[in-house]
Amino acid sequence: MGRAGFYKSPLERTTIMPFNQKQDHSLDAFIAALAQQDAALPEGLQKQLHAIGQNLENRIIELPVVAASLPDLNQAYHRYLAEESDQDQAILVSTTDQSPSEKRLERAAEILTDPDPVQAAQRQQTSIMGQLASNPLKRLFGRG
Repeated sequence: MGRAGFYKSPLERTTIMPFNQKQDHSLDAFIAALAQQDAALPEGLQKQLHAIGQNLENRIIELPVVAASLPDLNQAYHRYLAEESDQDQAILVSTTDQSPSEKRLERAAEILTDPDPVQAAQRQQTSIMGQLASNPLKRLFGRG
């Protein structure tokens, strides 16, 4: 079992209900907003994110409430929600045999359960931006 308590066997993965497009976008926006923060979140919010990350499938709806608790986080979250770009779709995607929703969910759970979710989101964003910069067409079209 993974650090977040989220990883499932291949048999269990077949029962994961994919997020709808609004949930996917909300999750991407939240992670992107986390990456824009200048400082670590208060300890109470970090604990709340850890709990959400351990059961993200059922608790994703709590992310807007967490965002609303800090003005800078809330502003960034809503800015990313308003954007309709392919870059938002690339934030949590990696190259494995999992579906995009499963990858997004797994990566988000790792970020939210990290000891410092802000730094984890920043590392992820830096990694993705580096991949896009090194081979934008392959990453854009998923052939990398």
